[in-house]
Amino acid sequence: MNLRPAAVLLALGLTLAAVTGCSEQVKGTATADANAAPEPADPTSTSKKPPASTPASKPADPTAPKQGDVKITTKKKASGLETCGVLKAADIEAATGGKSSADGGCIHTTTGPSTVITQMVTVPDVADQDGEKKQIEIGGNTAWQVAASKEDCQVTVMLTDDPAVITPAFSVSVLAIDDVDTCATALKLATEGFNRIPNA
Repeated sequence: MNLRPAAVLLALGLTLAAVTGCSEQVKGTATADANAAPEPADPTSTSKKPPASTPASKPADPTAPKQGDVKITTKKKASGLETCGVLKAADIEAATGGKSSADGGCIHTTTGPSTVITQMVTVPDVADQDGEKKQIEIGGNTAWQVAASKEDCQVTVMLTDDPAVITPAFSVSVLAIDDVDTCATALKLATEGFNRIPNA
């Protein structure tokens, strides 16, 4: 079949015109369609935005004891005391029924029953401690009992309400490995220590 040269040229010209028309540059600015649906997030993206809302903080327990609520009936000497020597081994042994491995010091360990006793003239930090808190009195002074668990109890008694005193409290902590009433033991030892500290 023989095609005429004019027809071939016409066909070639139309093809070139179509290609040129499709590749023509468009001038102007692109804008997003306001009615278009938002694009889905890229599931392969590793960056995550933090949530817009933050979890609400736990409200303060209105029944928890506040360290500012302090009653002092008997002012005790709180300055110049030996920080860890108020209770002796005999006091620890009498309260626990066990045998103490130290005479004085901040930490006593006993055997038969196994306990760890800590004593210290310190800052009362009851408000920051975890556990069941109970406000009590020792010698007419405000004290707190904090039971972190059945095996761990601390009793802290205020010695003075003088704001100039750096360490205004005496604290005893009892941690028991054996079956011991830790809160009763801590209360007994804190009372013994409080009575031994001289009055101011």
